[in-house]
Amino acid sequence: MEYDFIYDRNTLQFSIKLAAEHEVLGRFLLDEFGQQAEAYQAIIQQLSEQNAHQHMQFQGKEFLLEVEEGEVTLSHNTLFYSAEHPTTEQQQKLEDDDLHLDEQGMTMQCGLEDLLKLLREWQQFLAD
Repeated sequence: MEYDFIYDRNTLQFSIKLAAEHEVLGRFLLDEFGQQAEAYQAIIQQLSEQNAHQHMQFQGKEFLLEVEEGEVTLSHNTLFYSAEHPTTEQQQKLEDDDLHLDEQGMTMQCGLEDLLKLLREWQQFLAD
């Protein structure tokens, strides 16, 4: 996973630049944990304690982070809403008109070790 950490001296804001397929991760991290290094410690510890056969879930405000068999999946909550609820007549008409929920930018996958590496480096960047 490729990424760059950015600090804008004009706005005094931190950001993460990730490849398009992982952009959602940057949004999740900043929305969920913010720009304080210590806010990441609990999730780093929880993820570090995972072994290859454990399953873990972290429900955020907008996203669900799941770890299973060393693979991480991050999915926006709206993806679960549409799958769990039956289609109404109005929704069926929208589907018939080829109007669908755009899932791009709402989900991503990566390895647990890659995520931990990013989190540790991000935490260090925020602390410096």
